[in-house]
Amino acid sequence: MLLKIGSLLLVLLITIYCIYHFYRNKDRFSGVIGIITALMIGISSAAIGFLLMLATNYQVLITTLICLVYTIGNGLLVRRLFPPEKGMNDILSGLIGALIGSVLGYSTFISNKPFLVIDIAFIVITYIALMYFDRQLASKSTENRSKKKNQKQASNVSTISLSAILIVIIVVLGLNVNQIKVGVIGQPQTQTASIDEENDMQVATIRVTASGFNPKNTTFQAHKMIKVNFEASIPKGTQIVLKSEDLKLNMNLKNGKNILLLDNPLEGKYQLTIEPTNATGTFTIKK
Repeated sequence: MLLKIGSLLLVLLITIYCIYHFYRNKDRFSGVIGIITALMIGISSAAIGFLLMLATNYQVLITTLICLVYTIGNGLLVRRLFPPEKGMNDILSGLIGALIGSVLGYSTFISNKPFLVIDIAFIVITYIALMYFDRQLASKSTENRSKKKNQKQASNVSTISLSAILIVIIVVLGLNVNQIKVGVIGQPQTQTASIDEENDMQVATIRVTASGFNPKNTTFQAHKMIKVNFEASIPKGTQIVLKSEDLKLNMNLKNGKNILLLDNPLEGKYQLTIEPTNATGTFTIKK
């Protein structure tokens, strides 16, 4: 939990610092402030969308609402701090970033690694962007005045372009929403059950979260009793059900250990499903 909160705070604090940096140097940035803030808010919103999707265990509605508030708030802040910027490009850029980040987050398996990767990537990208703009402005500070007349026209073009990109992304996601699978990126794939010689059975532990099964597939031997511990980690008030038509299984999972025993398993591949997320896993039983 601390890692999740810390990751979100890190992105927020760096974003606040960047906006403050732009504000303190707004005379130098006056020619390109709209581009810089839109880029920064887009990157920041993508990171926030990704992290929120994982931190809330794929709560799409909550993530969407927070991202909307975040992007609109940033747009209004830019409009207030950097007149005559209207903040529309910042809002559009933020929405595009939040959509992309949320979809990637929804498709990523929950673990500590994605939070660390996003934090490091956000720091590096932000640093490179700031360094680039600072160097460009230092070498072209004398050219900014001559470009002010064309800012309004360029802003209109960029607003139309960002709007078109946002619409395309929404349409593509809408048409392919059923193809987006929860927690498939970075999901551990396979393990082989160990043998408990004393009790003459096969033993395996499978961790279950909103992402699905960790690992996705477990391999067993045929005709030897199986004991599986489904170790569930789910938010309070949430109910998940383990189902398998192949095994005639319908099992409500509670937080902690959930033991499943299978006697004399036959060779084959058996599908498992977690509802309501529809995350899938398999038992592979070999000779």
